[in-house]
Formats: sequence, C-alpha cells, structure tokens
Amino acid sequence: MKSSAPPKSAIIIGAGVGGLALANLLAKSGIKVDVFEKQVQPGGRAGQLKIDGFTFDTGPSWYLMPEIFEKYFSLIGEDIHNHLDLIRLEPGYKITFSNGKTLNIHGNNEDKQTFESIEKGAGVELQKYLDRAEYIYKIATKHFLYTNFDNSKNLISKEIIKAGTGMLAMGGKTMDANLKSYFKDESLRQILEYPAVFLGASPFKAPAIYSLMSHMDFKQGVFYPQGGIYRLIEALVAIGKTAGVTYHYNASVSRIITNNGQAAGIELQDDRRINSDIVISNADLHFTETKLLPKKLQTYPEIYWQKRTAGPSAILMYLGVKGSLPEFEHHNLFFTDNWQSSFEDIFDKKIWPEKASMYVCKSSQTDASVAPKGHENVFVLVPGPAAAEMSREELDKLAGKYLDQLIKNSGVKDLKTRIVTKKVFGPADFASQLNAWQGTALGLSHTLKQSAMLRPKNKSRKVKNLYYVGANTVPGIGLPMCLIGAELVYKRIIGDKTSSALHQLKDMGKI
Repeated sequence: MKSSAPPKSAIIIGAGVGGLALANLLAKSGIKVDVFEKQVQPGGRAGQLKIDGFTFDTGPSWYLMPEIFEKYFSLIGEDIHNHLDLIRLEPGYKITFSNGKTLNIHGNNEDKQTFESIEKGAGVELQKYLDRAEYIYKIATKHFLYTNFDNSKNLISKEIIKAGTGMLAMGGKTMDANLKSYFKDESLRQILEYPAVFLGASPFKAPAIYSLMSHMDFKQGVFYPQGGIYRLIEALVAIGKTAGVTYHYNASVSRIITNNGQAAGIELQDDRRINSDIVISNADLHFTETKLLPKKLQTYPEIYWQKRTAGPSAILMYLGVKGSLPEFEHHNLFFTDNWQSSFEDIFDKKIWPEKASMYVCKSSQTDASVAPKGHENVFVLVPGPAAAEMSREELDKLAGKYLDQLIKNSGVKDLKTRIVTKKVFGPADFASQLNAWQGTALGLSHTLKQSAMLRPKNKSRKVKNLYYVGANTVPGIGLPMCLIGAELVYKRIIGDKTSSALHQLKDMGKI
C-alpha cells in the first residue's frame, strides 16, 4: 500500500464531533491543526446548555455502538474509560403507547418475554429479527462503514456476496413492510421502527436493511457517560490540546480561499485570512458548498440539494422541573395512535403533526450532577418537518401544544406548574446557529439513494485538498458515524485505502 506524504498544516471549519475527532487524528500524526468554530463552545449539535443550575446535552443523548467509540479512542492511543465513566442503563428505555400502556426495553431476554405477552409467538420472532439485525450490523460494520468506496475490490468477497444475496431477499421492502412479516401487532412494530427517526428517515420509506439499528439497543444495550454526552466533547478537546490542536471560538468563516483550484486557507468574517495546506469542513455541507465556495467550484451546488431529502427538524424543550418525576425513566418514547400519518405529515406533507410521537430524556435519574437537588432535568424532542422558517411565536405555540400532549400522555398533570426554567429550540435555530440546511436537526435523510456509496463524498471533486466530515457525508448521521467519518477523511488525506487507519499511526510511531 502506498501512502502520500501528509500535509504540514490543516484548518478544520466547525468543532462538531467529526471535526474534533479528525483534528486529533491529524495532530497525532504531526500536522499543525487549527479548528475554527462560529459558536462560543465546541460540540456543534452535541453542545451543552447550562442554565439556572441545570445542565443539558443540547442534542444527541443516546450512547450506542460502544465498540465504535472504543475503536476511535484506541486509534489515537487512548483508553476511552480513562475519559468517560460509562453506565449501562436499566432499563434501556421506557415506551408509552397512545392507549396508556407502557413497557420497558432492557436489552436482554426479558424483551422476548415482553413481546410474547403482547402477541403469541412474538418472542421467537423477535429473536429471529434480532439475529438478522446482528448479522446485517456486522456485515455493515466490517465492509461498508469503514470505507471511502474508492476500491471496488474491497467490496467483492464471498462474505459480501453471500450477505448481498440474503439482503436481496428483503426485496425493495421498507422497514415497516419487513416488520409486518414478523409481527402483526402494530405496537411491536412501532418499537422497532422508531429508530429510523435517528437516521433522519421514516420507517415507511427507510430500507429494510436499517433493521440493523435494533441490534444496538436490544443486544448491545444503551449507555450513558456520567456528566452527559458532552463529556465526549470535553474529552476530544482535552486530547486535542495535548496533541497541539489550536481551537478558535466565536470565529465565523466567510469563505474558503482557493488558489488555482486548490484550497489554500480560509477568510473569517472579520476579514482575517489564515493559510493552510488543506481545509476540512465540518460545517453543514450545503452551507459549505453554496456559501463558502464560488459556484464554479461547487461539487454539490444548489441544484443538487433540490433533489435531496432532508432529515427531520425538531422542537427541543429543555425543562428544569421541581420535584421528582417517577413517571419517566432516563430515556422515554411516547407513541401516538396516528403512527403512519404522523410520518406522512413530517416527510411528505411537510407539516407538524396534530399529535406527535416524541422522545423525553430525564438524565438526572442517572446523574445527580445535571440538576439541583430536589429537581429533575428534562429534555423533550418532537420531530417535525425540515423547514428553516418558523417565527418565535409559532415555535412557542407549537411547543406549548406538544407539552400539553406530553402532560396528558405521561400523567404528570402538574408538570407545567413545576417547571422552574425552560428554553425552546426550533428549526430556525438549527438554521441560524448551525447553518443547517432547511433547519434539519440531523442532516441528509438515510434514504436508499442517500446511503453508503450514494451519500456525498468526503472530498471535493472541484477543489484539491478540500475535504468534508460530519453527518452529511459518509458514513452518515450519529455520533459513532461521525467518529468513523473522521477516520475516513484521515485515511483519504494520507492515501490509505484499507479498512482501518490504525496501523498508519502505529507505523509513524505516533501511538
């Protein structure tokens, strides 16, 4: 294998998970790295809000795929357990259905008993479904997640051909259609379909191969790092500082400087120019392409985005609540009776559902540090259509409506009177604060035409030495995917076309 000589300097636009992870890989290999972030703190969507004694993770709150985190930290010569105090949640999460019935998902054999109690034979079917999900997950992790799809030979093997034949048996099925062959009861299908939302997709459109998502919470379990997900951000920055990374906050980039078709640095909004050998954008890809580059140098111009599907946006509510809330577990999902039509509202009609399924996190159940004594930390996420334009008045009205729905469905009748602090974040905030295309909360939806090798590449076709990292490029949405994405960009920069960059750093004596 032939590796190209690494650049001497790199600029990363955006301090999201992908940008921070890549900065560490580059710095560990001896490259001078500067990270420029428009906000006053790192993290991007995975930020932190501190208000009135409460601490909230502003975005991601599920810690799944622990082996991906461990692999990344190993890649940079670190033991993740020296940085994160991980706790396996029990139960993993609680589900409340529209009829008021509840159940817990544990990530063990108890789940089969739960399914069996709802539908005869469903326990056996769940095991079949999860075995299949595990198989697809392993194939995806081994052959499709850790690749830039540059070498077709890496995608041709007996194992992949065998797996591909099996996956073709699913035909063009959606997640929902596939699940109907296992379970008659809609509530059971809802449990296994909702993870599609975390992919920015509808289970009625997402391909059946995304059944692999169920392997994560049903077989691997759900974890929580004490102090919150933001501990991951703090760990990445601490490692970066030790490795020599320089972070610049409150530093908005106005354009990418190019010289004869090659990235040569950036210009900030205060007109400062900073030169570098390579530029990597961890900013929103639509923003990067259409705002930071001239039209002639755009690999993904506006016309490209007009044909793409955005993942959902969301209304986020950060609530500080007085007293205890035994009605909630750490993670909670509330499902509506208008299940399919609510997804049609969000993804097809582009309207906010009359009744919405929602996610609620009470991290103070596991972590006393995130709320004052005698109080609870509550984070509410209501998925909705990607649409950047929403007035503050409209946002507050919708948030109030969905909060009333939550009160009714959870049975916490006095919730409103016990709220001592409240902050609401919506689509317009995603657009203004994160430059998010169409105000999406996640990025490009994981439809069949926007997944794997069909997702935007992590390197510009028009500008030499310009790269992309984050949820909108390969391999996709989520904290683990952004860590993998950082490795993929690093591999591309150094000319590595294998399935892992670990040996590269070892060969260079960096770890």
